[in-house]
Amino acid sequence: MKATLYLCASVSAIAVAMPAAAQTTTADPLATAQTTTATGNDTSADQAAAQATLDAGKDIVVTAASPGRSRFRSSISVSQLSQDAVRDFTPRSEAEVLRAIPGIQPQDTAGPGGNSNIGVRGIPVSTGGSEYVALQEDGLPVTLFGDMNFGNNDYWLRFDNNVERVEAVRGGSASTFASQAPGAVINYISKTGDKPGGEIGISEGLSIRETRIDGDYGGRLSDSLRYHVGGYFRTGSGGDHVDYDILRGYQIKGNITKDLAGDRGFIRISVKRLDEHAPTNTVQPSIAKIDGKNVSDFQPLPTFDARTGSTYSIYNRSFQYLTNDGQVRNANVEGIHPRVFSIGGQIHYKATDWLTIDNNFRYSDISGNFTTQFLNVAPTSSILGSTVNGGVVGSLRYAAGPKAGQTFTGPYVNNNPNINVFMRDMGSIANNLSLAAKQNGLGGTFTATAGWFHMSQNISQEWHVNPQISELNGRNEVPLDLFSTTGRQLSVAGQTGFNSNWGTCCARDVNLTYTDDAPFLNLAYSGHGLDLDGSVRFDRVSGVGTALGGVTGPTVTVTDALGSAALPSLVAGGPVERINYLKSYTSWSLGALYEVGANTSVFARASRGGRFNGDRRVLGGNFNADGSLNAQGQSTAINFLEQQEIGLKQRGGFSGGSYSFELTGFHSKLTEVNYDFTRINNPAPNNNPNLSNGYRAYGVEFTGNVSSGRFRLTADLTYTAAKITSSLSDPITAGNRPSGIPQFQYNIQPSYDAGLFAIGASVDGQTNVASDNFNTYFIAGSTFVNGFIKVRPVDRLELGVNVNNLFNTLGYRTGGLGFTITPTSGLFQNSAVYGRIVTASARFRF
Repeated sequence: MKATLYLCASVSAIAVAMPAAAQTTTADPLATAQTTTATGNDTSADQAAAQATLDAGKDIVVTAASPGRSRFRSSISVSQLSQDAVRDFTPRSEAEVLRAIPGIQPQDTAGPGGNSNIGVRGIPVSTGGSEYVALQEDGLPVTLFGDMNFGNNDYWLRFDNNVERVEAVRGGSASTFASQAPGAVINYISKTGDKPGGEIGISEGLSIRETRIDGDYGGRLSDSLRYHVGGYFRTGSGGDHVDYDILRGYQIKGNITKDLAGDRGFIRISVKRLDEHAPTNTVQPSIAKIDGKNVSDFQPLPTFDARTGSTYSIYNRSFQYLTNDGQVRNANVEGIHPRVFSIGGQIHYKATDWLTIDNNFRYSDISGNFTTQFLNVAPTSSILGSTVNGGVVGSLRYAAGPKAGQTFTGPYVNNNPNINVFMRDMGSIANNLSLAAKQNGLGGTFTATAGWFHMSQNISQEWHVNPQISELNGRNEVPLDLFSTTGRQLSVAGQTGFNSNWGTCCARDVNLTYTDDAPFLNLAYSGHGLDLDGSVRFDRVSGVGTALGGVTGPTVTVTDALGSAALPSLVAGGPVERINYLKSYTSWSLGALYEVGANTSVFARASRGGRFNGDRRVLGGNFNADGSLNAQGQSTAINFLEQQEIGLKQRGGFSGGSYSFELTGFHSKLTEVNYDFTRINNPAPNNNPNLSNGYRAYGVEFTGNVSSGRFRLTADLTYTAAKITSSLSDPITAGNRPSGIPQFQYNIQPSYDAGLFAIGASVDGQTNVASDNFNTYFIAGSTFVNGFIKVRPVDRLELGVNVNNLFNTLGYRTGGLGFTITPTSGLFQNSAVYGRIVTASARFRF
C-alpha cells in the first residue's frame, strides 16, 4: 500500500526526477569515448554533427549537478561513456565498465555476478563493496548503501542495450546531490525512445562457452507518446570455463513517456526485471616471484591456472546446510542470483517560465541468493596431523568423482568455506522531489533548487558459512573427506561442520530497515562567463530491526558416498541484538567555474560529505539493549570525506579535427571507523576487525579525446599519492600506503572507423599496489589489451569480433601472498583478470 501511494504521488503530483534524473539524450562529443560510429558506412556526417553540438555547448550533465549545465560549464569532474564505446570492449562485469572513468579505482576481477570493490580518489575500500561510490539507474540509487554485507550495489544492475550512456561525477557535488556517495555518483541513463529504432544481436563465445542475445527498440506511438523496451538473455560458463551453465538469466527493461503540451515536460513510467545466476570469484591462486617486498612474475600452478580456473565444479553443484531450526537442507550453487522487479514513475513539469518541479520514484522488490565456493590455498601438510571433530587427521580422500575413496596426495588443498546466504529481502522505496526556480539578474541567471530525498532500504538475510575442504583444481575440483588416524570419517562431502567457518559472528540472521530522509538546497549563479554554486544536504538516517549471531547448535550426523560423520554446528540464536537509532549529519559543497574563452574554462570546488555506516555495524558491540547506540556506536556511525579540487577544461579544433580534455587536481581526506569480520581469521597483526584510520590522498585525473577524420583516441589517466595518516586500530600502519590503491592507472583507446569496417584497442593497466595496510608486500601491476574489429557488409548489419586480454596476461588488481614456498617464491591469492576471451557477434539495426 505504501508503495502504491508513493507511485500515485509520483505520477500525479507535479514533480520530476531530481536534477540528476531530468534526462536528456543529446549526444556529448566531449564525453570520454563517446562518439564511436556504428550505424552506416560514413562517419563524416556524425563527426560534423558532434562538432556542432560541441560548439553549441549542449552536453547537459544530468547526474549530481546543478540543473541545465553543460559539461563544459559545470564546476565538477564529469565522465560520460556512450553505449557503443562501452560495448566495443565487452566488459565482463559492471566494475569493468568503470575502468574508463578516471579517479575510480575498481577491483574488477570478481566476475559478472558482482561483489567488486569500487574505490575513488585514493580512498581505500576497507571492508568490501562500494563504500563511497553510489551506482544509480536513471538518477536513483540502486541500493542505499553500496557495501551491504552480501548485497553490494553491483549485484543488482546490468549494462545492456537499454543504456544510452554512463555518466560519472567524482567528488564535489556528489556529496550534496546524492546520499551515501561523497566520493562519486555513477549513473546508468536509459534510452527513452526519442531516437526511433532498435537493434537485435547475438554474440557467441569462440574461446568460452557463452551465448548472449540482446535486443531493444524505441520510438513514438504518437506525437506526444514515446517508448523504449529492451533486454538480454545469456547462458553458458563465461570466463570461468565451467562445465555447466553457471551463467544464465535475463534482464528486461522498458519505459513509456508522455511529453506534455507546450514543451512543459514529461511523465514517464519505467519497469525492470532482472533474474540471473552469475559467477563471482574470490581467489584464483598463482605462483609468484618474491624479491624483498615485491611480488611479481605470476605463473600458473600445475593444477590451477588463474586465467581460466574456478571453484565452480560439477562435483559441488550443491551442498548441504543446516537451518536455524536444525534441519539439513540442500543448496544449489548459483553464484550470485539477483531477482529484481522494479517500477518507477518520473515527472518533469515546467510550471512556469521560472519554476520547474521534478519527482522521481522507484519501488524495488529485490531478493536473491549468494551461493558459492570460496577459495583459500593451504598446504595439505597443514591439515594432516591437525585435530578436527575430535580426531587427528591421518588422510584425505576424494569424496566424489572417478577417484572417490582414493587417498588424496596433492600438495595443496582449498580450505575456504562454501557459503549460502539467503538475501530474503533487499528491496527499497526511493523518491526524490525537487523544485528549481530561476531568475535573471546582475547580467546572468540565478537558480535555486530545493528538494527532499527519501529512501527506505531493507536488509533481511540468513547466513550459512560452512567449513569445507576440497582439492585445489581449477577445473572440477572434488571435495575431500578427512579421516582420522584410526580410520574414522571426520567430514562429509568435504564439510567439517555447519555455519561455523568464521565463528559466532557469521551464523547470522538479520532483519533490518534503514531509512534516509534528506532535504537539500542548491544556489547557483551563471553570468559573465562565471558560474558559482553552493549546496547543502541534511541526512537523517534511522536504523531499526534485529540481528542474531551464532550459538552452539546440534551435532548432526550426515552421510555421503564414503560413509557418515557427526558434524558440529552453529545456528543463529541466543540474545537478540536490537537496532533502533537515528543519526543526522550535514554535507556541503562549494564550486566556481570561469570560462576563460569559448573553449577554455577553469574550476575549483571544495566539499565535505557524510557516509552512514549501515548493517556492517551490527553484531560488533555498538548497541545498548534497547537498540540505541552505545559510546562506541556513537563514535563510529558516520564517516566524513573531505575533498578539494581544481580543474581545467579545454576543447578546440585542428586541421579538420577536434580535441577536448579535462585535467583535475584533487585532495581527499577521510577519517574512517569500520568493522570487518573477515579479518578475524587472518594471521596477526592483520586480524583486528575494528578499523579506525585516517587517510589522505592527492592526485591528478586526466580525461581527453582526439578526433581526426576517421581516427579517434581517448585517454583516461589517474595519478594518486595516498597515505594512512593515523590509525588507532593498527598504529604501526601510520605513514603507509593504503592497500589496493595504485599510484598510476590508465585506460587508452585508439580506434579507426573506415565505414565498411572499424578497428580499435583498449590498453588498460595500473602500477603496483600494497597487499595490505601493513605494506607487507607490493603487488606488481599489469597491463591488459582488449581489441575489436567490426565489418558492415551491408547497411544496418554489423559483424564483429572482440578480444579481452589479447595477450593472455596473468595478472591481478590487488591481493596478497598466502605463504612462501621458497625464499624467492610464494603462493599468491586473489581474484585474477580473466585470460584471453574471444567472442563473435552479429547485430542488425532497424
